[in-house]
This record gives sequence, C-alpha cells and structure tokens, in this order.
Amino acid sequence: MNQIGIETTQHVKLYYNTAQVGDRIIAFLLDGIILLGYYFVVSLMFGIAEDMDWIEPTFTTDYMWLTVLIYTIPTFLYHLVMEATWNGKSFGKWLIGLQVVSVDGEPPTLGQYLIRWLLRLIEITMSMGLIAFITVLSNGRGQRLGDWAAKTCVIKTKKSVKLRDTIYSELGSGFEAKYPEAAQLTDKDISTIKEVLSSKKVYDYSTWFVMIQRTANIIQNKIGIRKFEVNADQFLQQLIDDYNHLHNE
Repeated sequence: MNQIGIETTQHVKLYYNTAQVGDRIIAFLLDGIILLGYYFVVSLMFGIAEDMDWIEPTFTTDYMWLTVLIYTIPTFLYHLVMEATWNGKSFGKWLIGLQVVSVDGEPPTLGQYLIRWLLRLIEITMSMGLIAFITVLSNGRGQRLGDWAAKTCVIKTKKSVKLRDTIYSELGSGFEAKYPEAAQLTDKDISTIKEVLSSKKVYDYSTWFVMIQRTANIIQNKIGIRKFEVNADQFLQQLIDDYNHLHNE
C-alpha cells in the first residue's frame, strides 16, 4: 500500500496510507447509490403531489426547467458541497473510511475543493472515470489530476476510534495539572501529539525518537515551558492529560 508524508503544523511529518483504486471506486459507487436514492425520493414526491392535487399533472412538463434543476443541481454539486462542508468526505468516502487532505498538512481550502471538483468533470464525468482510473494507478501518491492540481490526496483513515485515540483522555479524581501552560494548546495540537506518540508502532525507534524530541521541543517553545525533566514522550503525554484537565474544569 502506498504512503504519503504530510507535514503537520508542528513541522513533524506523518505518513498515511493513500486510498487504493478499489476503495475509491467503491466510494464512488456508494455515492452513486445515494444520488439514485435522491432521484427516487424526488420522483416519489412529484407523484404524491400530483395524486394529492397539490400540483397539476402537467407540472413537470410545463415547468421542465425547474424539474431539470431539481434533479440535476444537487447531483452536479454533490461532491463539492459534501467535501467542502464535511472535512473532505462524501457519504461514500465516509463509509469506506476515506478523506481528502491537503499535502501541506493544513485543512483543504474551498479553492482546493473547487479545483478537484472542476477537474472531476473531465476525469470522471466526461470520461466515465477512465482518466481518473489511469492517473491514480500511475501516480505513486494515489492522486488523480484534480488532486495533483489542488495539492491534495485521498487517504485511508481509521474506521473505528477508541477513546484513547481521540484528544480526550480519562483522568482519575484528584488529578492536578503539572503544566498549566497546556491550556494554550489547541485541539489540533493535541491530535498531532497523539498521532506522534502512537506512531511508535509504525517507525523504527530511532526515527520515532527524533520525531518525539522535535515535537516536544516545538511545543515547549510554543507555550513557554523553560524545561521539562522527564522523557519527551512522558512530557507530551502529560501535556495531553493537563490539557484535558484544564479544559474540563
């Protein structure tokens, strides 16, 4: 499985599995089922409205332009709206565990989603997906042309998340924060720290050790802690605990 390195805002590079062609095809088909469901519901509503005499039987032909808009606009904008409003996911991507991310580590912008969507019309809609299929297979980073132009990629995310994988951690009663400066951190900082700590099973120890040290030093400078007297991984875990305690008081 191909991987892509994405540098976080803390300047630590993390590696994610890129979405495989099969996963992207399945997600595409699932989105297609969602859209077919929409067509069915709209047609059913038109039928009910005619039966209840809410609209004339000739409504769909007399107002063809409106009928076409009702059927086509949601389909036309589906992927753009879903990805831009749901953190890089459509229903199909969500069900398979895929997500659009920016290769620079920042959340994708509306402009990036727009570029992906515009090129999607050529790669997928107009070519029946053939161009996208070829480019994803030939690109070592699992990107289609839209991803390449927008500087994004589609990654495989975890399907199930346990409490210990989130920004939250369980603390015992009587817990006292050792570093009150942890309150300056953000949810994104804590998520990155968690990812770096959990990456021990992915990298060899020396690489992981460097990542831990670098992350600890960056966080230390960011929140103004002059010195920590424990190992870097213990320091980072303490920050996670302190952050949760301070934000749940």
